[in-house]
Amino acid sequence: MMDNLSHFEFLMLGITLVGGWVKFHGDYNKLSARVQALEDDSTEFKNDVKQLLKDIQEIKLLLAKNQMQ
Repeated sequence: MMDNLSHFEFLMLGITLVGGWVKFHGDYNKLSARVQALEDDSTEFKNDVKQLLKDIQEIKLLLAKNQMQ
């Protein structure tokens, strides 16, 4: 099979492989950045929900104290 490839065809094959490799790594880096951003957003959301739960518990305690007085 290698006997049938001309220099031009071999060069085009090499360029195609390198181009595919570069595109793959570009897509991979883009997806990695998106995953990282989603994980950061998720962490921030979880922290906000925890803070809301703490605040709700504090409000419940204040209401309970108010009813006892």
